[in-house]
Amino acid sequence: MSSRSLFDPLADAYDQARPGYPEQLFIDLELLAGRPVAGARAVDVGAGTGIATRALLGHGARVLPVEPGAVMLDRLRRHSPGLPVVRGDGEALPLRAASVDLVTYAQAWHWVRVPTAAAEAARVLRPGGSLAVWWNDVDAEDFHWYQRQQERLEAMSPGYTRDYRDRPFADELRWTGLFAEVTTVTCRWYREIDLELYETCLRSKSFVAGLGDRLEDFLAAERRSLLRSFPDGRITEPFRTMLVVARVP
Repeated sequence: MSSRSLFDPLADAYDQARPGYPEQLFIDLELLAGRPVAGARAVDVGAGTGIATRALLGHGARVLPVEPGAVMLDRLRRHSPGLPVVRGDGEALPLRAASVDLVTYAQAWHWVRVPTAAAEAARVLRPGGSLAVWWNDVDAEDFHWYQRQQERLEAMSPGYTRDYRDRPFADELRWTGLFAEVTTVTCRWYREIDLELYETCLRSKSFVAGLGDRLEDFLAAERRSLLRSFPDGRITEPFRTMLVVARVP
């Protein structure tokens, strides 16, 4: 991964406010991977504070989290004491060849060099195993509050663009020639949270932290904007979760 401890200063906000994943994601994962999550030996790369790790454990997988950030990994350990963890990244997985059924990246695949990380995933997967990468993306392009937010970020955060994850992720995996099948599926869902937690979630994002001295100005403008759209202070945040599953031969 390109930024080893980028999220460590954001670990508390990340842990408190980042969303989980819908049940439909795991239904789709089992369908595309061609096997149950329960009983699968999985490595969760870029595990962060363990949001996806805990979901996979809850579905019966045997999970080894791999995370480059020491502080993020500490938060994961607090949530899952006794769970073996590894500090590392997906471009040099500390695993034997053909040793796992599933390699997962939740909100993390866009940080890696695809040819290197894909080759590592293919190396550690057993025959017929799967690399699964997924993201929660805000699905609010038709809402004025979200458009105002994105315009503000593009004006204030150096290098930020709202389409920063607009890449042909499935094609990039196909182009490696390592996988027999690559499939994409999307599901939509939403959560309702209060304004304070929403602000904490904003603080957990690297491009918001990149505002530096302008952060408080940005957040104040966000509060005013959001309260116009949500006068009761309860934010309805719609998501589109994209899952890409690549199966090795």
